[in-house]
Amino acid sequence: MNDKTEPLLSIGDDGIRMNLKRGDSIKINATKCFMRDVEETVDGGNLEHRATEKLVQSNNIMKASEGGQILNEAENGGLIQEKNIMQATRGGVITNRARRKMRIISLTIAIPLLADIASLLLFGEHIWNKLF
Repeated sequence: MNDKTEPLLSIGDDGIRMNLKRGDSIKINATKCFMRDVEETVDGGNLEHRATEKLVQSNNIMKASEGGQILNEAENGGLIQEKNIMQATRGGVITNRARRKMRIISLTIAIPLLADIASLLLFGEHIWNKLF
């Protein structure tokens, strides 16, 4: 897999292979992403797998070296990894992260509404009358 003549991305009978060198980059963004039996070699490049709902990785080989970076990230806690082989050497980094996306819009509406109700209960006036 470390042969310089190999393509960046290869899909064949033997499976999916990604071979990134310095300066190469692949970014996969999806709602749901399922990866099985994928071989990833990142020697100085950057490989990102991001899913907004679910990222499932199973029986994959992930190798990062020479400053190469692999990021596996899923929002809403949907990161599932089973039987993967991960190896980071010579400055390579593999990051696995499950994040919860905060609902800022909900908080923006809820906090002023609760403040107005508290003002009405405590002082008998809507806070909006004082502000506007």
